[in-house]
Amino acid sequence: MIQEIKAKDNRRIVEAAKLKMSKYQDETGLFLVEGFHLLEMAVAHKAAQCAFTTKAIDHLPIDQFIVSEEILRKLAVSKTPQGVVAVCHKNKVDDKLSSHLIYLDEISDPGNLGTILRTALAFGYRDVLLSQQSVSPFNDKAITASQGALFALNIAAGDSDRLLALKKDGYQLIATSLQDSIDLQDAKIEGRHIVILGNESRGVSEKIKALADLKVKIAISGIDSLNVAVASGIVLYEASKKAK
Repeated sequence: MIQEIKAKDNRRIVEAAKLKMSKYQDETGLFLVEGFHLLEMAVAHKAAQCAFTTKAIDHLPIDQFIVSEEILRKLAVSKTPQGVVAVCHKNKVDDKLSSHLIYLDEISDPGNLGTILRTALAFGYRDVLLSQQSVSPFNDKAITASQGALFALNIAAGDSDRLLALKKDGYQLIATSLQDSIDLQDAKIEGRHIVILGNESRGVSEKIKALADLKVKIAISGIDSLNVAVASGIVLYEASKKAK
């Protein structure tokens, strides 16, 4: 269906605009994405519900609502939206986990989170466990930085109890740490494993590190540490190779 909407106070517009707030995302299970690439990713993973656009898009298998630039700006977070804002539904959490997991411990920057999600997908880490204190993956900056990777991932809640249960189930827990750790290159990583990445300023919490079977660090020089999103790319690349 393609329908034109001219009124800013139209019910569909008002309801969609609320989805910029996390409260309504949690209540409805819906969120917004901007731009044609994210729309394409959402459609590919059957997550797109409808789209608001300034021009009709050919062969789009969801409802389209044609709106003015002014109305689109009301729905968009960015000052210069790319001509389309789509309503998407959150993926249903899959309780069946794969052999390679990531646990994110209090990641606070949405750009870092989105980049880590994009990196996780690139290196075959389908399942991502997020601590309660981490920023929402449906934050607009996280969505943009993920480049649509969140549509292809199984993102679930995690805590120390869940990590302990997975450890007892045979998963190797690998935490990044600057103290009491071995060089990533020397680490023996098993098939079923969980890579644990920590907060931007504090790193992995002591409570979580205490559960780790292995603590690893990246050999660097000239600076104390790397941005967590950059570090995730190095660690996940190495871990995915070693675990094969």
